[in-house]
Amino acid sequence: MAKTLQLIFLSVFIIWTFVLSCGCQSTKNKSKSIDIIDNEVLFENFIEIENLGVTYKIPTPIELFIFIEKTEAPYLNDKTHNTEKWNNYPSRKSQALNFGIYSADLAYCSVFGDFQATLKYFNAAKNLATSLGLHEGYGETIAQRIDKNISNIDSLIEISADSYYLANQFLEDQGQKDILGLILVGGWIEGLYLTIKSVDGVNIDNPMIERIADQQILLENLLGYLRNSENSKNISEVISNLEDIQEVFDELYFNDENTIITTTQFVNISNEVISLRNYYIN
Repeated sequence: MAKTLQLIFLSVFIIWTFVLSCGCQSTKNKSKSIDIIDNEVLFENFIEIENLGVTYKIPTPIELFIFIEKTEAPYLNDKTHNTEKWNNYPSRKSQALNFGIYSADLAYCSVFGDFQATLKYFNAAKNLATSLGLHEGYGETIAQRIDKNISNIDSLIEISADSYYLANQFLEDQGQKDILGLILVGGWIEGLYLTIKSVDGVNIDNPMIERIADQQILLENLLGYLRNSENSKNISEVISNLEDIQEVFDELYFNDENTIITTTQFVNISNEVISLRNYYIN
């Protein structure tokens, strides 16, 4: 189990730290929620990013994928994004969104042990990072930290938190804070899309459907972060897209205390998420 987790985290760190971070060293302590139980790493699927004095819990897909794999759901390698389409995105908005999507697919393939596919997604995401201008100063210091701590899960988690902070700091310094928001949206939508596709039939007692319902709160945090980020046309358009999904999630508030989500609500959420994901990749 420990070795599997090391491979998973290393793959995800490579794409988030080696590509996004800029070789800057930070001593700031990032907040995160992590519990170590019986050598298994259990963590809530969010990172914390501070913006304008407000801390937002931003969703990441990795915990969803670990949960999916533990439920023995099938590996849906035919549902991930086509790695050969990385050069189909001419705008910075589409490049950033699909960078996030490819990063989520990389994590998904890693969790299921398909490391050949993981390498393909690493290359696709790296190509988009180059197009976005995020490839300069690949972060040699953090790469060395990963190499030295590959057998230490706690240290790797700390490095992961550092990478998000550095990415945010770098993009903010470059006047491109909206790019990080778009990357986070792409990763979130792909993580939710693959979770929805992993549900076998509409059985409301399926624990994966409950995890999908939990994304309601994380979506609210993601929208809050985007609304307080750089005001740009790209961000405004994405906010509008996510608000359409938020509307169907908001229906969950009207359920009675014994009902987390209904069949109709799950179908409506699924339709909105699948539609938006397909819009972003095409």
